[in-house]
Amino acid sequence: MGVVQVRLPDKIRAMIGRQVAEGRAADASDFLAEAARRYAEEFELDAECVSEAKAGIADVEAGRFRTVSTREDLAALEAEVMVRVRERLART
Repeated sequence: MGVVQVRLPDKIRAMIGRQVAEGRAADASDFLAEAARRYAEEFELDAECVSEAKAGIADVEAGRFRTVSTREDLAALEAEVMVRVRERLART
């Protein structure tokens, strides 16, 4: 595992110290490794959201969309979306 040295403002160092004292992390290194992991995970999720948005825009521009004009249309669309969401969650 590599070593990275950073300078942290006193306020951040104090917050990390409190988290360690409360048992939320074994030490400052553990806390910062977890914080970096979560931050990297957020970047991946952001990239996935951008990719999904671009795909959706491309679909609309290509005419691949459905008009929802009734409550029944909406209910059917919601059901289809929930099936896809559950399938995606099952893969993760």
